[in-house]
Amino acid sequence: MKRILVPVDFSEDSIFAVDMGLDIANLIKAKLRMMHVRTGLKYHPQFAKNNPDLALKDMDVDFMSYLMKRVRDNYVVENGQIDFKIREGNVVREITNQAHYDDSDLIVIGTHGVSGFEDRWLGSNAYRLVANAPCPVLAVRKEMVFKENQKILLPIDTEKVSRRIVPQVAQFARLSNASVLVAGINKKSRWFMSGRVNTYMHQVEKYLKKDPFLNVEAIQVDGSEGPKEMLKYAHEKDVTIIALPVRKTMNPFDSIFHPFANELLNLSDLPLLVVPERE
Repeated sequence: MKRILVPVDFSEDSIFAVDMGLDIANLIKAKLRMMHVRTGLKYHPQFAKNNPDLALKDMDVDFMSYLMKRVRDNYVVENGQIDFKIREGNVVREITNQAHYDDSDLIVIGTHGVSGFEDRWLGSNAYRLVANAPCPVLAVRKEMVFKENQKILLPIDTEKVSRRIVPQVAQFARLSNASVLVAGINKKSRWFMSGRVNTYMHQVEKYLKKDPFLNVEAIQVDGSEGPKEMLKYAHEKDVTIIALPVRKTMNPFDSIFHPFANELLNLSDLPLLVVPERE
C-alpha cells in the first residue's frame, strides 16, 4: 500500500496540507502519516482558538492528537493506516529521513508563498525540502482544491532533469487518474534550440502514450517570460497541477542558482508536484 507523509508546523497552510493529504490518501488508497519537528519554538495553531484546552496547553502532542481525530473521522481507506510522529532536530533532515525510512511515495507540504512564513518552518525550508526529498513532493497552499479530474502540466526543455522526472509524474498521474499535458518550453532567442525541445517533447509524449490508461497531449509553449507566463498558460488550459523538477542539493544558496523553481514555489496558485532528480 502507498504511504503519504504530511509535515505539520501548525500554520494554516500545513493544516490545509493535512486535509489535502487526506483527500489524496482516500483517492489512491494510501496510508497517511503526519509528522512534526520540534524546533524549540511555541506554536499556537489556528484551530486552537475554538478549543480552550488546546490553547492553554500549547503542546504539540495534543495538537497532533487533535489533528488525528479530525483525519480519522474522514479517512475511508479499508484496512488503511493513519498515525503521527514527532521528531526533534533539523527540519529538512528529519522530514527527508522520515520519508526515507517510511518508503513514502509522496510528501504533501503547505507552503506560504511570498509572504507570512517568517514564524513557521515549512515556508522557509520549502525549497531545500523539495530539493532533497527521496520522493515527489506536492506543494499546496490554502484555498487550493484537489479535484478528481486532474490535469498535470509537464514542462519539457533542453535540460535532462525535465525528462528524468517523467516516470514519477506518470506514476502519480496513474494513481490519481490524471491526464498529462506535455509542454515543450521554447524561448524567443536566436541561441535557443527549439528543434531539440520539439524532439524531446515528442519523445516524452511517445513514452507516456505507451500506458493505455494515461490521457496525454503535447504542445509547444513560449516560456520566455518565466514562471508568471507558465502559470497564465496553465490556467488557460485548465491545468490543476504543475510538475516541476529540482536537482538534489544540500547547498543553502541553491535558490540563487535555480531561481525558476524557487519563484514558481512562491508564486503558484496551483499545486506543484515537485520531483527531485534521481541520482
